[in-house]
Amino acid sequence: MKKTILVLGGGVAGLACAARLLELEPTCEVTVIEADTQLGGLASLWRCGEFAADLGPHRVYTELPEIATLLPELIAAEDALQVERRSQLYLDGHYYTYPVRAGEILRVMGPFKLGYYGTSAIWGQIRSLVGRPLSYADAMRQAFGDALYRKLIEPYTRKVWKTPPEQLSEDIARVRVSAGNTNKVVQRLLRRKDKQSRPTALDRFTYIRGGVEGLVHALENRVLERGGSIETGLRALAFESGGSGVTAVCAEASTEESSDSFFETDVVVSTIPVTDLSAMLGSKLDEGVLAAKQLEYVGMVLVGVALAKRQMSPNTWIYFPEEHIVFNRAYEPKNFDPGMAPADRTLVVFEVTARLNSGLWRKTDSELRELVVHDAVEAGLFTRDEVVETFTKRLSHAYPIYTRNYRQLLSAVCQALGQIPNVITTGRQGLFNHNNMDHSMLMGIRAAECVVGNYPSPAQAWYASLDQFAHFRIVD
Repeated sequence: MKKTILVLGGGVAGLACAARLLELEPTCEVTVIEADTQLGGLASLWRCGEFAADLGPHRVYTELPEIATLLPELIAAEDALQVERRSQLYLDGHYYTYPVRAGEILRVMGPFKLGYYGTSAIWGQIRSLVGRPLSYADAMRQAFGDALYRKLIEPYTRKVWKTPPEQLSEDIARVRVSAGNTNKVVQRLLRRKDKQSRPTALDRFTYIRGGVEGLVHALENRVLERGGSIETGLRALAFESGGSGVTAVCAEASTEESSDSFFETDVVVSTIPVTDLSAMLGSKLDEGVLAAKQLEYVGMVLVGVALAKRQMSPNTWIYFPEEHIVFNRAYEPKNFDPGMAPADRTLVVFEVTARLNSGLWRKTDSELRELVVHDAVEAGLFTRDEVVETFTKRLSHAYPIYTRNYRQLLSAVCQALGQIPNVITTGRQGLFNHNNMDHSMLMGIRAAECVVGNYPSPAQAWYASLDQFAHFRIVD
């Protein structure tokens, strides 16, 4: 019997899922619906007049063999640019090379400060022998010592996740720590082995000419060439149910160019935020909805500043841990691909994270742009006379917040979802998983394989197999 499958969300997870479904079952009918007017989700391209930027630069790197085989099929060799990583960290009025080097600390701060941080780090690692850290704060204190934790890590953590480090899970340390061999230290703290040959930070990386949009278009073309359908400007609104689970999805138009639609379906693969999916399913999940309501994402405002100069700096990223500066990080798309800006001008993008109920998020775009420009000028990045134009873009689900109880909450949600036999949630947003795009693609592919795997209940098989993604880690 021909299967009808509806994929919610046209990011890399949804598109990779749809392409794999059509590869495994060419006779099935696959439709992808995306609420935005363009595909890609967090991997879409942001156009700012004559400038362009990713929503955070997307490097092409993977430790996943299956994705390593797939990427050359999707990215032409001539579009794979080799970029040298150059990063700095701004602290106490000085720009340090990042990862920070002991010699530079010695030169700028002096031997007393260097010795103070070094001794504190040694004591932190000695204390790590007592037991496993219970929070991100514990893990970072043990890895770096109290002195560096208080100076750098604690303020930056509060700034990025808008959450006290004591309330965050140690999983962030395992998954997200970068900067040289720091990750190896944390892996030892968490009693989890890691291959010593695996890098924790890249000196060089591949970037797609024209931005990550090139990968999104390649996945889109693969879906269409295999007979799938893709519709943008449609947001899933409600489900209709029958004895075998969800039988149809009602979608509302999110733009004037689209119109409301109704999709009958045998299976739903969702890559939208699991919190939104749970809310739509409502009473069908019972306690799962209550758990989902406690899962939180932090939003992000991207502020682009166009400058009347060829280049602001040679860096790929600059980090700003101090809390009196409104932005967390800055990047210059032209340093990844010169074609992202005119030859005589450049665009610098600043990342500002905020909780959706905060005063920072409620500020107007013009207010946020003024805050960013003011702090950037104070940090010596450029002068006001060099600013040509500013742009703003808001992302409501930038990062999942890994609170100390997030695993229990997510487990409760997945257990409830497993009772609906033909609904699967996957991807970064769908599984509340802070990962890179290669991880999201693999999640979509694995969901497709589960759907066509002839399981009595694809959902139960899927939620029983989520440990397969526990090894994911982010290499900066």
